[in-house]
Formats: sequence, C-alpha cells, structure tokens
Amino acid sequence: MTRRLAKLTLIAATLAGLAKPTGAPTEPVAVGMEGSLFIVLPGEPLKAAPVGDKSTIILRIQDTFPHGNDHRYDLRYFGFVPGEYDLAKFLRNADGTKPTNLPPIPVRIHGILPADHNGMLIEEEPGDFSMPGSYTAWLIGISIVWGLAAWPLFLLGRKKKNPLGQAEDDTDPNLAERLRPLVEQAANGTLDTDGRARLERMIFSHWREQLGLTEEGDVAGLHHQLKAHAEAGPLLCGLEDWLHRPPGTATVDIPALLAPYRRMQPIITTLNR
Repeated sequence: MTRRLAKLTLIAATLAGLAKPTGAPTEPVAVGMEGSLFIVLPGEPLKAAPVGDKSTIILRIQDTFPHGNDHRYDLRYFGFVPGEYDLAKFLRNADGTKPTNLPPIPVRIHGILPADHNGMLIEEEPGDFSMPGSYTAWLIGISIVWGLAAWPLFLLGRKKKNPLGQAEDDTDPNLAERLRPLVEQAANGTLDTDGRARLERMIFSHWREQLGLTEEGDVAGLHHQLKAHAEAGPLLCGLEDWLHRPPGTATVDIPALLAPYRRMQPIITTLNR
C-alpha cells in the first residue's frame, strides 16, 4: 500500500511539473523549426489565433486533455523571425476573444546564421585569377567586341538595294551568259513577267554604267533612248517584237544580240536626246 501511494505521488508531481509554467523560456528553437510545449492552462478549452499574412510566429494546438477543472495542451509552434514570444498572446477563447486569465508562456526563436553574417550563402574561395572590373562591365565589353566582329558579316549578307533599273552583278564578265537563258526564253515566248522585269533591269543597269548615265531619271525615257542606241537597241527592240509574236516563231541570232554585253570597259557615247 505504501509503495502504491509513492507511485501515485510521483505521477502527480510529474503532471504538476508539466502543468505549471515556470515563467522561464523553454529551449530555443531555430527559425523554421517546430517547437513543442506541454502546459496546463485554466478555464475552458482554448484555440489558436488565426494566422495573418504578417505573422512572425505560428501556433497550433496539437491536442487537448482534461486536467481537473483546467486543460492540458500540446502546443506546437514555429517562428519566422528570431526573437522572444509569448504564446499566450496567440491563444483565443472558443468565441474568438482574447483570454485574460492566462500566465505568460515565453518561447525563444533563434536564427540559423550568425549575427555578424554578411548575407552570402556560399563563401567565395580566393583563386589564382580574378577578372578586374565588374561583371556588367565585362558583359558590355564582350557585346561590343562581338558586334564589331559580326558587322562585316552582316554587310556581306545584306542585299544591296539598287535603284530602279539596276540589277546586282550587272558588270560581271559573264553578264552575257547570265542574260542568255532569259533572252532564249523571251525569244521562245516562255519568259514570265518576273523574268522579263529582271532581264530589263539587267540591261538598264549595264547601259547606265557603260554610258556613264546617272541613276536618276524616268525609266520610260531611258527605255526610249536605249532603243535608239546602236548597241543597246537591238535586244530591247527584240524583246518588244517577241512579246507580240506567237511563241516559237521568232528567228533570233542570240550570240550577236549578246555581243555588246561582253564588253567590260565603259564606252563614251552620247544618246539621242
């Protein structure tokens, strides 16, 4: 009987130790880590206060047990900001009001990083080589160098815009050979509108350079003047003649028509005005 009474006394003392807060802070808990606390509080069952967007600590009641006229609580909490907190301020009555009969329930949240930490998560290790200046300056410099290197390639790949009546590579030594397939198609009546326009541009551009003409002026007037020219006229007149003939009925000496387009040196000739 005496032994049983001693056991009951020990259990009662243990529960009393759990039930009564001492007022001293519990063991500190790190930021973001969950802490737990068993405590007996007076009055009706309590609930945790709602959590707001700016809450620096979150409290929840894991479980509640009757303890005579009081209640024993298993409190769980974790904080976002280091500091000391009173969990009593985060408890509410069943009707949502703040209880007025609670003792302080102090807890402490400590930070993970030292107080004098410089904010870097990974310390930089000193190396044998470091680039002078900032990363931004180096990035701008590399961009400028890359742009200067790429600019000539851009110019080479860009198609040169020619004035009306001028074609690309119209002074190439093989201009006559480039004209031949277009002239043959025109003579056979199979040259389409785009091909005819290309052929005329090549002819106009060639004679502009050969005769030292400006790139300005009326294309129709230039066409009329070139038709009257001794060397430029035959091919242009042939184009008009083939346009109105039935396909395949024209007899054409293509080498003779293309002979003037094999001459590369500019000639000095005055057009009939």
